[in-house]
Amino acid sequence: MDGHIRYYEVAGMTIQVESDLPITDATFAPKFASFRVESPGDDVVVVRHHFGLPDLSGKDLGQEVYRRPPWAIYRSEESWHYLGIAPDPEDPTLHCFATLSLDHADVHVHTSEIYEQAWRRGGLESLTLFPTDQVLLARLLADREGCIIHSSGLVIRGQGLAFVGHSEAGKSTAVRLAKKRLGDVAQVLSDDRNILRRWPGGFKVYGTWSHGEVREVSSGPGCLRALLFLEQHQTNKLLPVDGKEAWTQLLATLVKPLVSAEWWSRQMDLLERVVAEVPCYTMRFDKSGAIVGELERLVR
Repeated sequence: MDGHIRYYEVAGMTIQVESDLPITDATFAPKFASFRVESPGDDVVVVRHHFGLPDLSGKDLGQEVYRRPPWAIYRSEESWHYLGIAPDPEDPTLHCFATLSLDHADVHVHTSEIYEQAWRRGGLESLTLFPTDQVLLARLLADREGCIIHSSGLVIRGQGLAFVGHSEAGKSTAVRLAKKRLGDVAQVLSDDRNILRRWPGGFKVYGTWSHGEVREVSSGPGCLRALLFLEQHQTNKLLPVDGKEAWTQLLATLVKPLVSAEWWSRQMDLLERVVAEVPCYTMRFDKSGAIVGELERLVR
């Protein structure tokens, strides 16, 4: 399999990517470079790529549990089946067929000819060839006391900060201000989506390869010191937020792809733990950079 396998680490998991076609340094976009590792860790998720769609006529896929373009999802006793469908319900075109083990840790992805062409061109934006890898990651994390949050993330001397908010909240601005003042002391995780994961010693924050205006990304991690709910303002201060309000704001920024009742239950429990164990603040800030001093005090 030499030349047909690569390893990437995210949130304590190894994504082992295998392919029928060779994998080169150009196959995936440069953003994945900081997540690449030379060997697998203890928790391995295998994604195998096959080019060419199987004949599904007469195949029993199990019960349909989800249908909203671009996905139709079926569950059988032994596996999940993800079908990449067209937006038009009258269009039978299938772009992708993926079979996943019930725990989502063993994935076979079959794709159409256009994906083979894209693979050969390189610069791919997802390891799964799905529109976004968070479809897989969010499922995996729910089983591992983890979640994905709309946020930007920084690690300062091993201590992690998550700046929480939707588009235009100032996520990119927050990390830019910190980098400008702190330089290499501040490690950017992602300015768009980050992972919170609970371990026996507490929560950690990890970066993802989903980025916004700031293209710098890294896996981290950092021990999660605070959640900071962004509010652009004329002043620069941190205001404590109580658990109930923090939970509501965190829920609004939770990344929720292809959800199920079981997934929801686990994520709700996890968010309750986050706000109970991690200090939460409203971060009022302007573009002067004065707020960075407050952030430094948090991580001392």
